[in-house]
Amino acid sequence: MILQVAQTSLSFPEGEKLLEIGARIAITLLMAWLAQRGLFLLIGRFENLPLRRGDLSVHAQQRAHTLGQIVRSMVVVLVGAIAFVHILDVCGWDVKPLLAGAGILGVALGFGAQWLVRDVIAGVFILLEDQFAVGDLIEMDGRAATVEEISVRSTRLRDFNGYVHFVPNGSMKTVTNRSRGWNRLAVDVPIDPNDDAERALEACRHVAEEMNTDPAWKDRLLEPVQLWGIEQLDPTYVQIRLALRARPGADTADAARELRRRVHRALTAAGVRLAGGVPHALSQATRLQQAPEEPDALETPS
Repeated sequence: MILQVAQTSLSFPEGEKLLEIGARIAITLLMAWLAQRGLFLLIGRFENLPLRRGDLSVHAQQRAHTLGQIVRSMVVVLVGAIAFVHILDVCGWDVKPLLAGAGILGVALGFGAQWLVRDVIAGVFILLEDQFAVGDLIEMDGRAATVEEISVRSTRLRDFNGYVHFVPNGSMKTVTNRSRGWNRLAVDVPIDPNDDAERALEACRHVAEEMNTDPAWKDRLLEPVQLWGIEQLDPTYVQIRLALRARPGADTADAARELRRRVHRALTAAGVRLAGGVPHALSQATRLQQAPEEPDALETPS
Protein backbone atom coordinates (compact mmCIF):
# COMPACT_ATOMS: atom_id res chain seq x y z
CA MET A 1 0.00 0.00 0.00
CA ILE A 2 2.79 2.42 0.94
CA LEU A 3 4.68 1.47 -2.24
CA GLN A 4 1.65 2.28 -4.37
CA VAL A 5 1.28 5.72 -2.76
CA ALA A 6 4.98 6.43 -3.32
CA GLN A 7 4.77 5.37 -6.93
CA THR A 8 1.72 7.57 -7.44
CA SER A 9 3.35 10.67 -5.85
CA LEU A 10 6.57 10.23 -7.83
CA SER A 11 4.94 9.62 -11.19
CA PHE A 12 6.19 11.81 -14.04
CA PRO A 13 4.37 12.87 -17.21
CA GLU A 14 4.75 10.79 -20.33
CA GLY A 15 7.54 11.51 -22.79
CA GLU A 16 5.46 13.58 -25.23
CA LYS A 17 3.89 15.54 -22.41
CA LEU A 18 7.33 16.15 -20.89
CA LEU A 19 8.64 17.46 -24.20
CA GLU A 20 5.65 19.75 -24.50
CA ILE A 21 6.23 21.12 -21.00
CA GLY A 22 9.93 21.65 -21.74
CA ALA A 23 9.12 23.45 -24.98
CA ARG A 24 6.58 25.72 -23.24
CA ILE A 25 9.09 26.52 -20.48
CA ALA A 26 11.73 27.37 -23.08
CA ILE A 27 9.26 29.62 -24.90
CA THR A 28 8.36 31.29 -21.61
CA LEU A 29 12.02 31.97 -20.81
CA LEU A 30 12.60 33.26 -24.34
CA MET A 31 9.61 35.58 -24.16
CA ALA A 32 10.71 36.81 -20.73
CA TRP A 33 14.21 37.54 -22.06
CA LEU A 34 12.82 39.35 -25.12
CA ALA A 35 10.45 41.38 -22.94
CA GLN A 36 13.28 42.32 -20.62
CA ARG A 37 15.57 43.34 -23.50
CA GLY A 38 12.78 45.37 -25.12
CA LEU A 39 12.04 47.20 -21.88
CA PHE A 40 15.77 47.82 -21.37
CA LEU A 41 15.95 49.40 -24.82
CA LEU A 42 13.05 51.71 -23.94
CA ILE A 43 14.79 52.63 -20.69
CA GLY A 44 17.99 53.34 -22.63
CA ARG A 45 16.08 55.70 -24.91
CA PHE A 46 14.70 57.43 -21.81
CA GLU A 47 18.25 57.85 -20.43
CA ASN A 48 19.33 59.51 -23.69
CA LEU A 49 16.28 61.81 -23.73
CA PRO A 50 18.17 64.81 -22.25
CA LEU A 51 20.82 64.52 -24.99
CA ARG A 52 18.19 64.36 -27.74
CA ARG A 53 16.53 67.46 -26.31
CA GLY A 54 19.84 69.28 -26.32
CA ASP A 55 20.15 69.36 -22.52
CA LEU A 56 23.85 68.72 -21.96
CA SER A 57 23.82 69.48 -18.24
CA VAL A 58 25.45 66.88 -16.02
CA HIS A 59 22.54 67.01 -13.59
CA ALA A 60 19.95 66.01 -16.21
CA GLN A 61 22.09 63.08 -17.38
CA GLN A 62 22.69 61.93 -13.80
CA ARG A 63 19.01 62.01 -13.01
CA ALA A 64 18.09 60.05 -16.14
CA HIS A 65 20.79 57.47 -15.36
CA THR A 66 19.60 57.10 -11.75
CA LEU A 67 15.97 56.61 -12.74
CA GLY A 68 17.07 54.16 -15.44
CA GLN A 69 18.88 52.00 -12.87
CA ILE A 70 15.84 51.91 -10.59
CA VAL A 71 13.44 51.04 -13.41
CA ARG A 72 15.80 48.29 -14.67
CA SER A 73 15.80 46.66 -11.25
CA MET A 74 12.00 46.80 -11.11
CA VAL A 75 11.74 45.31 -14.61
CA VAL A 76 14.01 42.38 -13.69
CA VAL A 77 11.95 41.58 -10.59
CA LEU A 78 8.58 41.97 -12.35
CA VAL A 79 9.47 39.96 -15.47
CA GLY A 80 11.17 37.27 -13.39
CA ALA A 81 8.15 36.91 -11.08
CA ILE A 82 5.69 36.65 -14.01
CA ALA A 83 7.88 34.09 -15.78
CA PHE A 84 8.26 32.03 -12.58
CA VAL A 85 4.51 31.91 -11.94
CA HIS A 86 3.83 30.96 -15.57
CA ILE A 87 6.41 28.16 -15.43
CA LEU A 88 4.72 26.75 -12.32
CA ASP A 89 1.39 26.86 -14.16
CA VAL A 90 2.94 25.06 -17.14
CA CYS A 91 4.27 22.34 -14.84
CA GLY A 92 0.75 21.70 -13.57
CA TRP A 93 0.87 23.51 -10.29
CA ASP A 94 -2.24 25.36 -9.15
CA VAL A 95 -0.91 28.91 -8.85
CA LYS A 96 -4.14 30.41 -7.46
CA PRO A 97 -3.41 29.41 -3.84
CA LEU A 98 0.16 30.61 -4.38
CA LEU A 99 -1.02 34.04 -5.55
CA ALA A 100 -3.51 34.28 -2.68
CA GLY A 101 -0.81 33.29 -0.20
CA ALA A 102 1.56 35.86 -1.70
CA GLY A 103 -1.10 38.53 -1.19
CA ILE A 104 -1.61 37.57 2.44
CA LEU A 105 2.15 37.37 2.95
CA GLY A 106 2.53 40.85 1.44
CA VAL A 107 -0.04 42.27 3.88
CA ALA A 108 1.73 40.58 6.80
CA LEU A 109 5.11 41.91 5.67
CA GLY A 110 3.57 45.37 5.29
CA PHE A 111 2.59 45.37 8.95
CA GLY A 112 5.79 43.71 10.14
CA ALA A 113 8.27 45.69 8.04
CA GLN A 114 7.13 49.26 8.60
CA TRP A 115 10.71 50.57 8.50
CA LEU A 116 11.23 48.95 5.10
CA VAL A 117 8.01 50.44 3.76
CA ARG A 118 9.03 53.85 5.10
CA ASP A 119 12.42 53.61 3.36
CA VAL A 120 10.84 52.59 0.05
CA ILE A 121 8.27 55.40 0.14
CA ALA A 122 10.99 57.93 1.00
CA GLY A 123 13.14 56.61 -1.87
CA VAL A 124 10.28 57.00 -4.33
CA PHE A 125 9.78 60.62 -3.31
CA ILE A 126 13.53 61.30 -3.51
CA LEU A 127 13.46 60.17 -7.14
CA LEU A 128 10.18 61.88 -8.06
CA GLU A 129 11.15 65.20 -6.46
CA ASP A 130 14.70 64.98 -7.82
CA GLN A 131 16.21 65.88 -4.45
CA PHE A 132 19.65 64.58 -5.45
CA ALA A 133 21.20 62.30 -8.06
CA VAL A 134 24.25 60.12 -8.53
CA GLY A 135 27.37 62.29 -8.48
CA ASP A 136 25.87 65.11 -6.38
CA LEU A 137 27.70 66.36 -3.30
CA ILE A 138 25.23 66.43 -0.41
CA GLU A 139 25.46 67.30 3.27
CA MET A 140 23.58 65.28 5.87
CA ASP A 141 23.95 65.52 9.65
CA GLY A 142 26.79 67.98 9.18
CA ARG A 143 28.82 65.62 6.97
CA ALA A 144 29.47 66.06 3.26
CA ALA A 145 29.63 63.07 0.90
CA THR A 146 29.18 62.21 -2.77
CA VAL A 147 26.20 60.13 -3.89
CA GLU A 148 27.38 56.92 -5.57
CA GLU A 149 24.15 54.95 -5.85
CA ILE A 150 20.44 55.44 -5.15
CA SER A 151 17.90 52.67 -4.74
CA VAL A 152 14.32 52.77 -3.53
CA ARG A 153 15.47 51.53 -0.12
CA SER A 154 18.86 53.16 0.60
CA THR A 155 21.51 55.54 -0.70
CA ARG A 156 25.23 54.81 -0.90
CA LEU A 157 27.55 57.74 -0.08
CA ARG A 158 31.33 58.17 -0.16
CA ASP A 159 32.94 60.88 1.96
CA PHE A 160 36.21 62.79 1.53
CA ASN A 161 38.23 60.07 3.30
CA GLY A 162 36.87 57.40 0.96
CA TYR A 163 34.59 55.82 3.57
CA VAL A 164 31.37 54.34 2.16
CA HIS A 165 28.11 55.01 4.02
CA PHE A 166 24.84 53.14 3.43
CA VAL A 167 21.96 55.34 4.58
CA PRO A 168 18.30 54.17 4.61
CA ASN A 169 16.19 56.67 2.71
CA GLY A 170 13.66 56.93 5.53
CA SER A 171 16.29 58.17 7.99
CA MET A 172 17.19 61.25 5.92
CA LYS A 173 15.59 64.24 7.61
CA THR A 174 17.35 67.30 6.18
CA VAL A 175 19.64 66.96 3.18
CA THR A 176 21.62 69.87 1.72
CA ASN A 177 22.53 69.54 -1.95
CA ARG A 178 25.73 71.42 -2.82
CA SER A 179 25.68 70.54 -6.52
CA ARG A 180 22.67 72.40 -7.87
CA GLY A 181 22.75 75.65 -9.84
CA TRP A 182 25.40 77.79 -8.19
CA ASN A 183 27.38 78.27 -4.98
CA ARG A 184 28.27 81.53 -3.26
CA LEU A 185 31.39 81.54 -1.13
CA ALA A 186 32.62 84.25 1.24
CA VAL A 187 36.35 84.90 1.57
CA ASP A 188 37.04 86.52 4.93
CA VAL A 189 40.30 88.42 5.48
CA PRO A 190 41.17 89.15 9.15
CA ILE A 191 43.62 92.04 9.47
CA ASP A 192 45.33 93.54 12.48
CA PRO A 193 42.99 96.00 14.25
CA ASN A 194 45.84 98.53 14.61
CA ASP A 195 46.57 98.52 10.87
CA ASP A 196 45.11 100.78 8.21
CA ALA A 197 41.75 99.29 7.21
CA GLU A 198 41.32 101.73 4.31
CA ARG A 199 44.58 100.55 2.77
CA ALA A 200 43.47 96.93 3.19
CA LEU A 201 40.11 97.68 1.56
CA GLU A 202 41.82 99.38 -1.36
CA ALA A 203 44.10 96.37 -1.86
CA CYS A 204 41.13 93.96 -1.78
CA ARG A 205 39.18 96.20 -4.19
CA HIS A 206 42.09 96.14 -6.62
CA VAL A 207 42.28 92.33 -6.38
CA ALA A 208 38.55 91.98 -7.11
CA GLU A 209 38.75 94.25 -10.17
CA GLU A 210 41.84 92.44 -11.42
CA MET A 211 40.22 89.02 -11.09
CA ASN A 212 36.96 90.15 -12.71
CA THR A 213 38.82 91.25 -15.84
CA ASP A 214 41.14 88.23 -15.98
CA PRO A 215 40.13 86.10 -19.04
CA ALA A 216 41.12 82.93 -17.19
CA TRP A 217 38.46 83.55 -14.51
CA LYS A 218 35.89 85.83 -16.10
CA ASP A 219 34.03 82.97 -17.81
CA ARG A 220 34.18 80.71 -14.74
CA LEU A 221 32.51 83.26 -12.47
CA LEU A 222 28.74 83.64 -12.66
CA GLU A 223 29.00 87.21 -11.35
CA PRO A 224 31.90 89.57 -10.58
CA VAL A 225 33.77 89.21 -7.32
CA GLN A 226 32.26 91.65 -4.83
CA LEU A 227 33.95 93.47 -1.97
CA TRP A 228 31.37 93.66 0.81
CA GLY A 229 33.63 95.66 3.11
CA ILE A 230 34.26 95.36 6.83
CA GLU A 231 32.12 92.50 8.06
CA GLN A 232 33.12 92.33 11.72
CA LEU A 233 35.00 94.37 14.31
CA ASP A 234 36.79 92.64 17.16
CA PRO A 235 39.48 93.70 19.62
CA THR A 236 41.84 91.16 18.03
CA TYR A 237 41.01 91.56 14.34
CA VAL A 238 39.06 93.47 11.68
CA GLN A 239 37.35 91.14 9.22
CA ILE A 240 36.99 92.16 5.55
CA ARG A 241 34.71 90.04 3.38
CA LEU A 242 34.77 89.35 -0.36
CA ALA A 243 32.16 87.16 -2.05
CA LEU A 244 32.06 85.23 -5.30
CA ARG A 245 29.45 83.12 -7.11
CA ALA A 246 30.33 80.26 -9.47
CA ARG A 247 29.16 76.86 -10.62
CA PRO A 248 29.23 74.11 -7.97
CA GLY A 249 32.30 71.99 -7.61
CA ALA A 250 35.75 72.84 -8.90
CA ASP A 251 34.85 76.30 -10.22
CA THR A 252 33.82 77.61 -6.79
CA ALA A 253 36.69 75.97 -4.88
CA ASP A 254 39.37 77.00 -7.40
CA ALA A 255 38.09 80.57 -7.59
CA ALA A 256 38.11 80.91 -3.79
CA ARG A 257 41.68 79.57 -3.55
CA GLU A 258 42.85 81.93 -6.28
CA LEU A 259 41.12 84.88 -4.61
CA ARG A 260 42.79 84.12 -1.26
CA ARG A 261 46.18 83.85 -2.95
CA ARG A 262 45.80 87.21 -4.68
CA VAL A 263 44.51 88.93 -1.57
CA HIS A 264 47.44 87.64 0.48
CA ARG A 265 49.88 88.84 -2.14
CA ALA A 266 48.22 92.27 -2.34
CA LEU A 267 48.15 92.73 1.42
CA THR A 268 51.80 91.72 1.68
CA ALA A 269 52.73 94.25 -1.01
CA ALA A 270 50.69 96.96 0.73
CA GLY A 271 52.28 96.25 4.11
CA VAL A 272 48.99 95.27 5.79
CA ARG A 273 49.34 92.81 8.64
CA LEU A 274 46.96 89.89 9.10
CA ALA A 275 45.49 89.40 12.54
CA GLY A 276 48.08 87.93 14.88
CA GLY A 277 50.85 88.36 12.33
CA VAL A 278 54.09 90.28 12.31
CA PRO A 279 54.58 93.48 10.31
CA HIS A 280 55.39 93.01 6.64
CA ALA A 281 58.68 94.31 5.30
CA LEU A 282 57.78 97.53 3.49
CA SER A 283 59.64 98.93 0.55
CA GLN A 284 61.65 102.14 1.01
CA ALA A 285 59.14 104.13 -1.06
CA THR A 286 56.25 102.89 1.05
CA ARG A 287 58.11 103.75 4.24
CA LEU A 288 58.73 107.29 3.04
CA GLN A 289 55.06 107.71 2.10
CA GLN A 290 53.74 106.35 5.40
CA ALA A 291 56.32 107.88 7.80
CA PRO A 292 55.05 111.09 9.46
CA GLU A 293 57.17 114.18 9.27
CA GLU A 294 59.08 114.52 12.55
CA PRO A 295 61.32 117.42 13.64
CA ASP A 296 65.01 116.87 13.70
CA ALA A 297 66.02 115.34 17.02
CA LEU A 298 69.09 117.59 17.21
CA GLU A 299 67.13 120.75 16.55
CA THR A 300 66.16 122.58 19.70
CA PRO A 301 62.83 124.31 19.78
CA SER A 302 62.95 128.04 19.55
